[in-house]
Amino acid sequence: MINILIPLAGKNQFFSEAEYPFPKPLIEFNGKTMIEHIIDNFSTIQKEKQFIFIVNSEDCKKYHLDNVLNILTNQTCKIIKLDNETKGAACSAMMAVEYINNDMPLIISNADQLFNISLDEVINNFGNSDAGVITFESIHPRWSYVRLNKKNKVTETAEKRPISKNAIAGFYYFRKGSDFISSSSKMIKKDASVNGLYYISPVLNEMVLENKIINIFQIANDKYHTFYTPQKIKEYERLMSC
Repeated sequence: MINILIPLAGKNQFFSEAEYPFPKPLIEFNGKTMIEHIIDNFSTIQKEKQFIFIVNSEDCKKYHLDNVLNILTNQTCKIIKLDNETKGAACSAMMAVEYINNDMPLIISNADQLFNISLDEVINNFGNSDAGVITFESIHPRWSYVRLNKKNKVTETAEKRPISKNAIAGFYYFRKGSDFISSSSKMIKKDASVNGLYYISPVLNEMVLENKIINIFQIANDKYHTFYTPQKIKEYERLMSC
């Protein structure tokens, strides 16, 4: 069994309510809602999967997002409803502590991206590493980054600050979910925030300090599709129509 945690409670920062009245997971393109595309993307993982979603209570009341998630996962997912905003993705993920503070593998993934690769291959590649991230080439400060040693192991991460050309695609693997919980707690105690928010990538710095092994899985940029703006969705639709 592998836990797959997908936070869905973030604001639609680049999506105007006039053009996109529904929450981001319910935005439709290529015949499906975004969350359908994301769940389907994990079908390449052969292990039994437990989906865990962090959602806004308001989205469940107004748009029945919880019903949608239950239908898409055949009533097997865990849903955690938040009444208020948290202090960032790491804090939101820690709301699932009762499900992930254990020795089971954990994936934390963005809710607005697709990979044209086998995610099963990614997990197998990480092997007995304590953690791993998918990376792609970039230098833009919108992303988080890893620094590598000569053995291609992660020695440092930085959020919204380029320290290499190895940007993190929003996919984090932890061999044990409990490592994420303990390292997140240490990060928050140190107040390792960026612009007042706690992100996932700095959690890995705490694992580095404990001599944990963190690997990367580098992919070509054309294998990674992220939908953080409406323009990115339209680009993907054009690509798929060719």
